Amino acid sequence: MLTDWIAWLVVGILLCVSTLFMRLGGAAPLFDLALAIYLRWRQFRSGATKKLIQLSDYKFMYLEQGRACAEKPTVLLLHGFTSGKEEWSEIMRLLRPVAHVIAIDMPGHGETTRNPRGDHSIAGSVARIRQFVEAKGLHEHGYHVVGSSWGGHVAGVYASKYPHNLHSASLMCPSGLEPQKVTRFVRSLMEGRNYLLPVDSSEFQEFLSCVFYRQPPLPRWALAIGLRDRVPHYPFFETVFDQLMETDQRFLLQKSLADIKTPTLAMWGKYDQVLDPSGLDILCGSIANCHGHVLDECGHTVAIEQAAAAGNLIKDHVVKHHRSGVVNIR
Repeated sequence: MLTDWIAWLVVGILLCVSTLFMRLGGAAPLFDLALAIYLRWRQFRSGATKKLIQLSDYKFMYLEQGRACAEKPTVLLLHGFTSGKEEWSEIMRLLRPVAHVIAIDMPGHGETTRNPRGDHSIAGSVARIRQFVEAKGLHEHGYHVVGSSWGGHVAGVYASKYPHNLHSASLMCPSGLEPQKVTRFVRSLMEGRNYLLPVDSSEFQEFLSCVFYRQPPLPRWALAIGLRDRVPHYPFFETVFDQLMETDQRFLLQKSLADIKTPTLAMWGKYDQVLDPSGLDILCGSIANCHGHVLDECGHTVAIEQAAAAGNLIKDHVVKHHRSGVVNIR
């Protein structure tokens, strides 16, 4: 599309100018502008609108694309740890012709309420997602849930706890399973490091090489600006991560698998160095109605690296299991 080329051209020019000025002493504002344009363009391309639900003590921010109707399935997307709703932009675009799609900023992430004293365990996050579902009225007519990594852990436990009117679940390399192999990420935790919380450009490079099959070729100054936006939130994310690693929470998905009766799609990147792909066998061997797919040339970031393949699998899955009914979504 012409608009795609124009957006890429504008972003490309701003990035080139940013690189030139950065070498001369700094151009962070230009980079910020380029990034803002890029994210806004991706949101526009997906057809999504940013929205807010304000409850008595909590604010949910989310992207919503399309309108709920009896003919189209409603799909709720849950992103991974330290990520955000924008992770789903390309998959939202792919689902646009067939579904009403909502991508939420998970509890404590993005623009959703961040309370350092809140319950961010898996059980606590499941309760918050249920709060959102009820506030939107999704549970009144039927919907589908999709989760990636930590979001997949939450989605799976949610499916086991709230099966009523949940038509299907899709789990993309979810955490919460006892690993059969020690991955690069797990080994780093054993050594006292956490690749998900890099503190300098060198560690950021390690983070990218760990989560991607093909590491994005970002210059060091771009990494530094990325760290500028992440590092201030690390005390909060460290608190959340500690809650996720509690004995009763760490493998909660595995303990819940037998209770998942919802038709389930499972996906894993073939070269995932964060969570071992053997988890796919655990899912398909424990969930009664589960179909698994290994995605080639893909690491842990399935929604980004293999958006087309994953999006088409999700599209086929939700259309197959959609059950028309009365729609009353707020």
